[in-house]
Amino acid sequence: MILQRICRKLLAAVLILSATTSGFAQKLSDIQTSPLTAPEKVKIDGKIGEWGSFQAFNKATLLNYSISNDDKNLYLVVKSTDATNNTKILMGGISFLVNTDGKKKDKDAFVITYPLMDRNTNRSDRTIRTDRTAGGSFGQGQGLSQKQRDSLVAARGAQALASVKEIKVIGFKDIPDSLISIYNEYGIKAAASFDPSGAYQYELAIPLAALGLSATSPKEFTYNIKLSGRQFGSRDEPGRGGFNGSSGGGFNGGSNGNRGGGETRTRTSGGSFGGDSNPYMSLFTPTDFWGKYTLAKK
Repeated sequence: MILQRICRKLLAAVLILSATTSGFAQKLSDIQTSPLTAPEKVKIDGKIGEWGSFQAFNKATLLNYSISNDDKNLYLVVKSTDATNNTKILMGGISFLVNTDGKKKDKDAFVITYPLMDRNTNRSDRTIRTDRTAGGSFGQGQGLSQKQRDSLVAARGAQALASVKEIKVIGFKDIPDSLISIYNEYGIKAAASFDPSGAYQYELAIPLAALGLSATSPKEFTYNIKLSGRQFGSRDEPGRGGFNGSSGGGFNGGSNGNRGGGETRTRTSGGSFGGDSNPYMSLFTPTDFWGKYTLAKK
């Protein structure tokens, strides 16, 4: 009887270990590696329920994301659950780069940035001030729980998104302007929202024809996803200037914009704002990563 009880305990331990190992095996990879066919009915409205589970979670950008396609469009779907990261997105947008030559380079690439905040109304700055002051000095105390602070930031973020009327595009030969309306005639669609839990949701659709790609003869291309954050002292506003390069200024020092050979990296920056020990430094530190994708065949 004692031996049977020991055997049962050992079996239970093995089953628990097996389940735990299986759970680890099912964790999302840092970079999406496989093609994905888009759902049959896609509506770019900032609500991502139709997409199911994500293909990857990138630790550098704190983004859950999936890239997929059908026979007409390339899609990027993103979710961010971190309130500070959401503020960073509102400050500088998400830039999605596609290089159909398969190179990890900005040159001759297509780039789309969304959202672009209305700098005249300064909504994104008000959002970050809410993030800081809702709980006191840089999120500490003063009567609000973390959940309440996150909810307040999400509410202000939703107000900010309501002001977004433009998408920035680079590299599209048939699009003469770098800024186009969210209601454009080129078939480029982008939308974002905050779900009830305060998570940021984002959808982007780009016509394959505009990228010179075809699902009937798919080829591999490289892509880059970047969160610029707010870059004080740079020549251009976040999301409206060049995709790479260096930026500097008195508020956060310089941030190195050089693209190295790694798949995933966090840009480094320093200055008088408090350095890496300050959690809000991330709002001013660009992060990005590179990956490869081959279209799912029609």
